[in-house]
Amino acid sequence: MDGKIIHDPIHGSMKLKGLILELVKTPEFQRLRNIRQLGLAYLVFPGANHYRFEHSLGTYYIAKRLTQEIELEKDEAMLLQIGALLHDIGHGPFSHTFEQIYKHYVKEYDHMHLGQNIVLGNIDIIDGEIEGRKFIPDILNDYGYTPREVAELMLGKYKKRYLGQMLHGDVDVDQIDYLMRDAHYTGVAHGIIDIERLLKVLKVYNEELVVDEKGVEAVEGMMVARSLMYSRVYFHHTVKIAEGMLTRALEFALEEGNLWDFWKMTDCRVLVELEDLEGYPSEIVKRIRYRDLFKAAVLANADELTSEEKKELLKAYRDVKKRQEIERNLADAVGVKEGQVILEFSIADLMLSEPRLKATEINVLTNDGLKPLKDVTPLANALKRRQTPRWVVLIASPAKYKEKIREIWKKVIFG
Repeated sequence: MDGKIIHDPIHGSMKLKGLILELVKTPEFQRLRNIRQLGLAYLVFPGANHYRFEHSLGTYYIAKRLTQEIELEKDEAMLLQIGALLHDIGHGPFSHTFEQIYKHYVKEYDHMHLGQNIVLGNIDIIDGEIEGRKFIPDILNDYGYTPREVAELMLGKYKKRYLGQMLHGDVDVDQIDYLMRDAHYTGVAHGIIDIERLLKVLKVYNEELVVDEKGVEAVEGMMVARSLMYSRVYFHHTVKIAEGMLTRALEFALEEGNLWDFWKMTDCRVLVELEDLEGYPSEIVKRIRYRDLFKAAVLANADELTSEEKKELLKAYRDVKKRQEIERNLADAVGVKEGQVILEFSIADLMLSEPRLKATEINVLTNDGLKPLKDVTPLANALKRRQTPRWVVLIASPAKYKEKIREIWKKVIFG
């Protein structure tokens, strides 16, 4: 039989063949089997043990279905499917958990640019020789697709706007899959969306991706799902505490000159390496293994902060050293050792103005031409105003220091 069948709990049976199957077989793609989709969210949602591997396959599958519905020409359809399959190829261990410290310690790299450089063949994320290995750029070239155009599409910068929108737009194949998949594995029903309707009402009009007016409700459903999943799952305070703890363990290792190639590692490998370092990293890994997590001492929303306080905290969000200094000051103030108090933030934009999640701005094709979604439905603006998540600043520590931190945190940070 030509190709292989993969059975997926979200989308059913997918058939892989040719170029797509060859890309799936590469070590770079197989590595995604060992990188959790939702980082440490399994400590709060026990079913959240799914991986970037199956999400990438799901994104490819939805891209394939979308190209069929829209009737894209063959080469464009395949290019979108390739970009969808490889869009997360650059993710490091625990997915977004360490994303905040990439720019400080890995400099110009984040998972998007790492992925781009893997596709271009500029870096190799796999250690050691593998007999008979085929490299992604060579596979793409063999099938007549240039690594450069795939890399551009992965970053949403492709020359044909509608293709970029399908992968990195307001309503895209990546979001559709992760919302459905994350809802399924966490058991949180908020992420359920009407994919069948959504795929049928998306169209290409004047070189951009738009939604037919009769499909506005399907887009509204996706917007609601996204907003609720952010507040209910992605920024659940206990998830952020666990991820903050592991991030501090990695920062400690990096400051000591260890684990500089952490971005190449898988989840299990980084835990083992940190545990082997002993001291603080080992202590934190043990706490995570047995879910002995710090507790939230402060969960402050934007209304509790002045404009100046928001600006001060935004500096700490953008500057790892500034955030580490605040954490040390808080630890000193309550009499605990460094690393026992952590400061976490939600979305950076929430620190600047009224907390909001970026609304969906896809254009709607009406009888009177194109209109912004916000002019067609009031729900877009309502969701834009909605505070997601409810907290913007989180401070956590071992339980016995909670009350003291709660009393002194503003004085320590803002003077």
